[in-house]
Amino acid sequence: MQATKMKEDISISYISALCAYAGIAYEIVRHDDDSTDGILSKRVFLDRKRWLNVALRIQLKCTSSPSQYTDYGDTISYKLKVKNYNDLCLPSTTPIILGLLILPENEELWISWTEEELLIKGCMYWAEFSRETETFNEGTVSVRINKENVINVENLQNILELIAKEEWP
Repeated sequence: MQATKMKEDISISYISALCAYAGIAYEIVRHDDDSTDGILSKRVFLDRKRWLNVALRIQLKCTSSPSQYTDYGDTISYKLKVKNYNDLCLPSTTPIILGLLILPENEELWISWTEEELLIKGCMYWAEFSRETETFNEGTVSVRINKENVINVENLQNILELIAKEEWP
């Protein structure tokens, strides 16, 4: 299997595992013409009597190549395809985020397994671009991602709650 397909599958596994643990449904989108690789959904309770079914789309990217990203300490710069960037900028009734999984450069370190654990070595960060304007660049656009925007159970639940309260983005 090619490394690019492996990275794609690892990023799906990463987000799927977090969603499963958080009680968030995750659906893989097979045809992502609009840069949507998956849809996260959950019933969010606004108070004791009211709840809302909430959805969030995600565009997954995965890299292990220092030529694709630069770590500046507090932020990461990533070379995103223009088509994906422009899709992420478009207004939508269902919000969308970019999920960027950064794996070690050494492919042998990506996954480790024992009888006690399965470990994905890396971290996924998110960014939201709905307030940005489309670009006329060709090829790629460098996007900045705040490293505080880690995709974890707490942040996923917080994003879905903000969407439910109509406080997103």
